[in-house]
Amino acid sequence: MNNKYFSELLNKYLKHEASEEESELLIKHYNLFESEADIFDSLSQHRKADIRNEIENRIWDEILDDEILPKDVSSSNNGLWLKFLAVAAVLLIVFSAGLYFLKNEPVKQANVISRLTDIKENRLIQLPDGSTVILRPGAKLNYPSSFDGLAKREVYLDGQAYFDIKHNSSKQFIIHTGKLKTIVLGTAFEINAWSDDSSIRVTVSRGKVRVEDQSNRTLGVIMPNQQITYNKASKNIVQKVVNAPEYLEWKEQDLLLSDVTVAEATKLLESRYKVEIMISDDSISSKRFTTIVRKGETLDQILKSISEFNEAVFQYNADKTVITLGSK
Repeated sequence: MNNKYFSELLNKYLKHEASEEESELLIKHYNLFESEADIFDSLSQHRKADIRNEIENRIWDEILDDEILPKDVSSSNNGLWLKFLAVAAVLLIVFSAGLYFLKNEPVKQANVISRLTDIKENRLIQLPDGSTVILRPGAKLNYPSSFDGLAKREVYLDGQAYFDIKHNSSKQFIIHTGKLKTIVLGTAFEINAWSDDSSIRVTVSRGKVRVEDQSNRTLGVIMPNQQITYNKASKNIVQKVVNAPEYLEWKEQDLLLSDVTVAEATKLLESRYKVEIMISDDSISSKRFTTIVRKGETLDQILKSISEFNEAVFQYNADKTVITLGSK
């Protein structure tokens, strides 16, 4: 495959114009991302990241299609292994390709990572400081590859997301959403800020946030079960008391855990199922895996899936409020 044809094929793929045979050919030749560097010389770092994420999300859509991955697959050992093999294959392709996009760029503290959720499920994102974000399908989040050496922790959101921010009193966390920015030190909250919507909404479930405009003018400070809505056209601000869980029900839908550690996954399960999960073996905490947490799936089903992926076992305490996860 020569450079010109590969470049044309990539463009067709990203425009949804490639045939099934052409898409397969492109994926099979992913190694050209490394061997034919001049294909991407004219692209910016942001565009390279967008292409990588587009390919990743497109392949995930195929893997997560109901015909390939039935919704009850978690209850079947065969299904688990099929899912594992499919995920392993796609990660090999995506991250091998991803190595090229980043390796020829100088390492910068402000290198931007872009996450676009075009897949059907919500997606869990682990930020460099240990904070977590759940993105709704269609939402996009840009953030630096590291917050080290930066005065602030700043990210950029287009869409809807739930943030659970790790406390750091010396380094503010700021979410930029068009004309507004939300400033926190350590809290959990939702932002609904689609670029084509007429308003931006911030809802707090834990802690406290401050909402400002582009001129650094404070629009309001809100605490748990409080909400600010900002109208982009009129600049009108409405602050009110709400039942926060009603606005956060969406994050309990199907959730993709992509290349997460066991420790990251258990933190999510603790929040969702109101239990405490202790990991008795440190070697398990850092193991990485990929799976989907389905809406309505029981905690027992999910723990069995995590254990199978990571050669672990789990057990409940007497009243089933504490779970211990350890090596087999």
